[in-house]
Amino acid sequence: MAFKSTNLKERVDTVQEHWHPQHILTLNSSHSIKVASIKGDFVWHSHPDTDELFYCVSGGPFRIELCTSATSPQEAETKGPDETVNLRIGDVFCVPKAMQHRPMADVETGIMLIEKVGTVNTGERERDERTKDVPESAGK
Repeated sequence: MAFKSTNLKERVDTVQEHWHPQHILTLNSSHSIKVASIKGDFVWHSHPDTDELFYCVSGGPFRIELCTSATSPQEAETKGPDETVNLRIGDVFCVPKAMQHRPMADVETGIMLIEKVGTVNTGERERDERTKDVPESAGK
């Protein structure tokens, strides 16, 4: 068995579509490490059973809007953000489980995500065109 490292910047540069995370490895059989290219705004959503870690790899900055008082994506859309976290290259932020959030990037930005295996990028929202996660078995 040959061991090999992964360069996050190089992997992000291979992602062709915005908002379509690509699985790169699994940690402890429980967490998926993914990279994505983002630009524009994403949908309000939460992950009821898991935290979600964001790391800014390239481009940026980008921001994550948080609606701490909402219990659904629809409520977050109506209320808007209570707080905004800005991330530059090298910055990391963990969105707590069940927190309504929406990542946004004015310019193309490469990110790394860490979340439980099987987590869908739109969380509890009904699936839409932005739920094209690559399965955890890919990219190994």
